[in-house]
Amino acid sequence: MRFGSRSWLPVPAIVLGSASGWFSAGAGGSLQRAPTALLVMVVGLGSAGLFVGLVSGRRDGGRWFMPTLALLAGFYAGTWLNSPHHSFAGDTVVMALATVPACVSAALGYTVGVHLASPQRERKTRNDLPEEAR
Repeated sequence: MRFGSRSWLPVPAIVLGSASGWFSAGAGGSLQRAPTALLVMVVGLGSAGLFVGLVSGRRDGGRWFMPTLALLAGFYAGTWLNSPHHSFAGDTVVMALATVPACVSAALGYTVGVHLASPQRERKTRNDLPEEAR
Protein backbone atom coordinates (compact mmCIF):
# COMPACT_ATOMS: atom_id res chain seq x y z
CA MET A 1 0.00 0.00 0.00
CA ARG A 2 1.50 3.31 -1.08
CA PHE A 3 1.65 6.19 1.39
CA GLY A 4 0.01 8.50 -1.17
CA SER A 5 -2.92 6.18 -1.84
CA ARG A 6 -6.35 6.93 -0.48
CA SER A 7 -6.85 3.58 1.21
CA TRP A 8 -4.45 4.11 4.12
CA LEU A 9 -6.18 7.09 5.82
CA PRO A 10 -9.18 5.22 7.31
CA VAL A 11 -6.81 2.92 9.21
CA PRO A 12 -5.39 5.61 11.54
CA ALA A 13 -8.86 7.19 11.69
CA ILE A 14 -10.32 3.94 13.03
CA VAL A 15 -7.45 3.53 15.50
CA LEU A 16 -7.74 7.11 16.78
CA GLY A 17 -11.54 6.83 16.97
CA SER A 18 -11.33 3.55 18.89
CA ALA A 19 -8.90 5.05 21.38
CA SER A 20 -11.14 8.08 21.86
CA GLY A 21 -14.20 5.88 22.35
CA TRP A 22 -12.35 3.60 24.74
CA PHE A 23 -11.18 6.46 26.94
CA SER A 24 -14.47 8.36 26.88
CA ALA A 25 -16.43 5.23 27.80
CA GLY A 26 -13.98 4.59 30.62
CA ALA A 27 -14.31 8.17 31.86
CA GLY A 28 -18.13 8.02 31.95
CA GLY A 29 -20.53 5.58 33.51
CA SER A 30 -22.55 7.81 35.80
CA LEU A 31 -24.31 11.14 35.66
CA GLN A 32 -21.64 12.76 37.84
CA ARG A 33 -18.84 11.63 35.51
CA ALA A 34 -20.66 12.51 32.28
CA PRO A 35 -19.00 15.96 31.87
CA THR A 36 -15.58 14.32 32.06
CA ALA A 37 -16.57 11.76 29.43
CA LEU A 38 -17.92 14.54 27.21
CA LEU A 39 -14.66 16.48 27.55
CA VAL A 40 -12.59 13.39 26.70
CA MET A 41 -14.83 12.72 23.70
CA VAL A 42 -14.58 16.29 22.37
CA VAL A 43 -10.80 16.48 22.80
CA GLY A 44 -10.18 13.01 21.37
CA LEU A 45 -12.46 13.33 18.37
CA GLY A 46 -11.48 16.95 17.78
CA SER A 47 -7.78 16.19 17.53
CA ALA A 48 -8.36 13.04 15.48
CA GLY A 49 -10.69 14.95 13.16
CA LEU A 50 -8.05 17.64 12.67
CA PHE A 51 -5.54 14.97 11.71
CA VAL A 52 -7.93 13.31 9.26
CA GLY A 53 -8.93 16.62 7.69
CA LEU A 54 -5.38 17.94 7.46
CA VAL A 55 -4.10 14.82 5.73
CA SER A 56 -7.11 14.81 3.39
CA GLY A 57 -6.61 18.46 2.50
CA ARG A 58 -2.91 18.09 1.77
CA ARG A 59 -3.53 15.42 -0.87
CA ASP A 60 -4.81 16.24 -4.34
CA GLY A 61 -8.55 15.58 -4.45
CA GLY A 62 -8.73 14.25 -0.91
CA ARG A 63 -12.08 13.98 0.78
CA TRP A 64 -12.53 14.46 4.50
CA PHE A 65 -16.00 12.95 4.92
CA MET A 66 -15.31 9.24 4.36
CA PRO A 67 -12.32 9.05 6.75
CA THR A 68 -14.42 10.96 9.27
CA LEU A 69 -17.08 8.25 9.02
CA ALA A 70 -14.33 5.70 9.71
CA LEU A 71 -13.30 7.81 12.71
CA LEU A 72 -16.87 7.76 14.05
CA ALA A 73 -17.17 4.00 13.43
CA GLY A 74 -13.96 3.47 15.38
CA PHE A 75 -15.30 5.68 18.17
CA TYR A 76 -18.48 3.62 18.37
CA ALA A 77 -16.49 0.38 18.43
CA GLY A 78 -14.30 1.75 21.22
CA THR A 79 -17.30 2.67 23.35
CA TRP A 80 -18.76 -0.80 22.82
CA LEU A 81 -15.53 -2.45 23.88
CA ASN A 82 -15.08 -0.50 27.11
CA SER A 83 -18.63 -0.02 28.38
CA PRO A 84 -21.14 -2.72 29.35
CA HIS A 85 -24.05 -0.23 29.44
CA HIS A 86 -25.64 0.34 26.06
CA SER A 87 -29.08 1.26 24.84
CA PHE A 88 -30.36 2.39 21.48
CA ALA A 89 -31.37 5.82 22.80
CA GLY A 90 -28.12 6.36 24.69
CA ASP A 91 -25.96 5.29 21.77
CA THR A 92 -27.93 7.56 19.43
CA VAL A 93 -27.39 10.57 21.71
CA VAL A 94 -23.68 9.82 22.12
CA MET A 95 -23.15 9.41 18.38
CA ALA A 96 -25.10 12.60 17.64
CA LEU A 97 -22.86 14.45 20.11
CA ALA A 98 -19.73 12.79 18.71
CA THR A 99 -20.54 13.82 15.16
CA VAL A 100 -20.20 17.52 15.93
CA PRO A 101 -16.55 17.71 17.06
CA ALA A 102 -15.41 15.07 14.55
CA CYS A 103 -17.01 16.71 11.50
CA VAL A 104 -16.28 20.31 12.47
CA SER A 105 -12.61 19.64 13.20
CA ALA A 106 -12.21 17.47 10.07
CA ALA A 107 -13.70 20.23 7.90
CA LEU A 108 -11.44 22.79 9.57
CA GLY A 109 -8.39 20.55 9.12
CA TYR A 110 -9.31 19.98 5.47
CA THR A 111 -9.50 23.73 4.87
CA VAL A 112 -6.10 24.29 6.50
CA GLY A 113 -4.61 21.37 4.57
CA VAL A 114 -5.82 22.76 1.24
CA HIS A 115 -4.43 26.17 2.16
CA LEU A 116 -1.06 24.70 3.13
CA ALA A 117 -0.86 22.58 -0.03
CA SER A 118 -1.85 25.34 -2.46
CA PRO A 119 1.67 26.83 -2.96
CA GLN A 120 3.05 23.36 -3.61
CA ARG A 121 0.28 22.60 -6.10
CA GLU A 122 0.85 25.98 -7.77
CA ARG A 123 4.57 25.29 -8.17
CA LYS A 124 3.86 21.83 -9.56
CA THR A 125 1.40 23.25 -12.08
CA ARG A 126 3.82 26.02 -13.07
CA ASN A 127 6.64 23.53 -13.61
CA ASP A 128 4.41 21.42 -15.86
CA LEU A 129 3.85 24.37 -18.22
CA PRO A 130 6.03 24.80 -21.30
CA GLU A 131 8.96 27.22 -20.99
CA GLU A 132 7.25 29.89 -23.13
CA ALA A 133 4.14 30.00 -20.91
CA ARG A 134 6.06 30.54 -17.67
